[in-house]
Amino acid sequence: MIVDLEATSEALELKSDLCVIGSGAAGLALASEMIPSRKNVVLVESGGQDHEPLTQALYDVTVSGLPHPGSTQGRFRILGGSTTKWGGQTLPLMPSDFQVREWVPNSGWPISFEELNPYYERACRFLLVDRFNFDTDLFPYLRTRPPYFDQEQLWYHFSKWGPKPNLREHYLPGIRAASNCSLLLHANVTDIQLDEGRNRVASIQVRSLQGHRATLRAQAFVLCAGGIETARLLMANNKQVPGGIGNEYDLVGRYFQDHPSAFVGRLDPSNAARAQQLFNVFHKRGLKYSVRTTATPKWQRVHKTLNISMGATFVQDDSTLQDLKDIYVAMRQRQLAPDLLRKLLRTIRHPASALLPAYYFLLRSRSFAPGARMLIGLTSEQEPNRESRISLSDTTDALGMPRANVCWKLTDLTLHTIRQFAQTLRGEFRRAGIGEIVLEPWVLEDSSEWMNHITDQYHHIGTTRMHDSSKQGVVDRNCQVHGVSNLFVGSSAVFPTSGHSNPTLTIIALCIRLADRLRQELG
Repeated sequence: MIVDLEATSEALELKSDLCVIGSGAAGLALASEMIPSRKNVVLVESGGQDHEPLTQALYDVTVSGLPHPGSTQGRFRILGGSTTKWGGQTLPLMPSDFQVREWVPNSGWPISFEELNPYYERACRFLLVDRFNFDTDLFPYLRTRPPYFDQEQLWYHFSKWGPKPNLREHYLPGIRAASNCSLLLHANVTDIQLDEGRNRVASIQVRSLQGHRATLRAQAFVLCAGGIETARLLMANNKQVPGGIGNEYDLVGRYFQDHPSAFVGRLDPSNAARAQQLFNVFHKRGLKYSVRTTATPKWQRVHKTLNISMGATFVQDDSTLQDLKDIYVAMRQRQLAPDLLRKLLRTIRHPASALLPAYYFLLRSRSFAPGARMLIGLTSEQEPNRESRISLSDTTDALGMPRANVCWKLTDLTLHTIRQFAQTLRGEFRRAGIGEIVLEPWVLEDSSEWMNHITDQYHHIGTTRMHDSSKQGVVDRNCQVHGVSNLFVGSSAVFPTSGHSNPTLTIIALCIRLADRLRQELG
């Protein structure tokens, strides 16, 4: 059942066993897992089924640290959340990411990779990707072999791309049809009301931009609103608890992490076709696989770095294949763009540039970009830094809620990691006969300007970090907010550290794990 709060004329009161705030990857996974249990679930979404500028504006932030475009550009208040825009990249954290590393302050999770691994398998099924591992199983399956890198330094592996990244298209029909699940649209959380003992959520108040209201009561509540919004909601609800819910030790919003990323150079290949065979995208049975080359745990330990990974980007200055795509779209839409004739003539003059990619894709299941330059991009873990944080702004949104202030801060450990790994890659590419990596000058120079070359990856991590002690974390190993028995967080906000991997698969794995626990606790 779908209820649109903007279409209601009277205040609603909805009672359920479980109330889930947010319908992105986390909320959809949690609700979908709970439906077979027959427990009553209410899934709450701020937006509707289409993009709405006024609703999206509720995500506006102030910025007091480094530029962080993903604070606004990487979040979407719409049914399906950010999965309506992402590409579907799927990759687990590494076992070492869960361990304490003495050279990485505040590292270590209260749970292990082995504990989460069965849920990774279920998360892969949720994202509709295969159950192969991310390296050795895929080498024969994709009919490839890794380059001759020193395996004690570099790990050559893959990330998988879900075939239906817009998750609501696949899971909304099941939610809509379930008699025990209600979806509430245009419902913005404005108040989290604790009981008299302040150790349990009694109700949550939601409101539409038109002023329509609803009260949500449940045995358990899960905030699946992302790393920035979850911190904002907890801190903004400070009438009963100074500083906000779960913030007794001033930890909510702190340790804000992303994945600092940069292009550090280009490859001058010994054999351009061979370089593309090793590092361009693979395709098999409707799935896409992209190549990652990652620092091994041993290399990280020796060089005292964060986790970091390389991905290649192939850039064509003039792409005949793209010209063909543009021509096709223009013909379908019956629109004659001014440069259409130029593109048509260029395609006629260079037919091989269009035919070769088609040949590689159809017959060899590979992406191929004739004449492309291979750029070297690095994606690094970020050191958990207490001063990198989300706080409340002095400005308010259309609902009167304080906006989030984003203070993204990096440390010199990020530069050390990028610099060391870039030089190791250069040596290993040379030794393996792949070619020469020409590094950008800033990678090697001692300059404070290095941060100007770094961008975020729209991954909002760590603001309600997981720890067994309430003095060092906001949630416990079961994602329950310390001191509030029926309030949980389902997002990358609970990650103590970020690894190099895209966070979505781990988010979903944690939510499936949480669903298993809630089924037991709710009886």
